[in-house]
Amino acid sequence: MSRQPVRLMPLPWVAGVSAAVVIVPVGCAINLVRGDNLRETTIAQAIGGDPDRAVPAMIRNGCGGCHEIPGVPGARGTVGPSLQGVVERGYTGPSRATPDAMMRWISRARDVDPKTAMPNTNLSPQEARDITAYLYART
Repeated sequence: MSRQPVRLMPLPWVAGVSAAVVIVPVGCAINLVRGDNLRETTIAQAIGGDPDRAVPAMIRNGCGGCHEIPGVPGARGTVGPSLQGVVERGYTGPSRATPDAMMRWISRARDVDPKTAMPNTNLSPQEARDITAYLYART
């Protein structure tokens, strides 16, 4: 009995498949990050706020004392609701969740609903826009 020689796959083919296994997931991850950045930029432009300015404003205002807020250091409050996914809930206070309703609620909650436990924050209109952009883009 004669044995047939075993044929090995050419090295360039193996290298090509190996490269694809690494490159495709990395490319997808880069596109996801770009997609998130584009989404955040689009939201920020539509609302007129800057999500990057929101975190310092929320820290200064003490929002994390009552709310858990993703991405805000020390924001682990449990008195108010978590702000994770707040936009997806469909309501901001008693109103439908729209950027305008959220901005009003963030700055003057008791003017919207006198019986709410949330205080009027008296944030500037720009700070309210920044925080709204943050909540729409990052939670």
